[in-house]
Amino acid sequence: MKPIPVSAAERIAKEYGYDQVIIVARKVGDAPDPHGEHVTTYGINAEHCAVAARAGDFLKYKVMGWPQDGQK
Repeated sequence: MKPIPVSAAERIAKEYGYDQVIIVARKVGDAPDPHGEHVTTYGINAEHCAVAARAGDFLKYKVMGWPQDGQK
């Protein structure tokens, strides 16, 4: 698994006409590294970037259950 670069989310935004893009990727199954999740966010300007980042954080911490800084 590799992290999805912001440039991939930017490409989606520009190609399809979106202001904000949030990508959630998951690896499951019997692969050598079967468990992993990744979130990439993009916004077309600072305001949209901040909103996309907050939405990405909500998904990571409230939906997917990632530990927040300082938690285990």
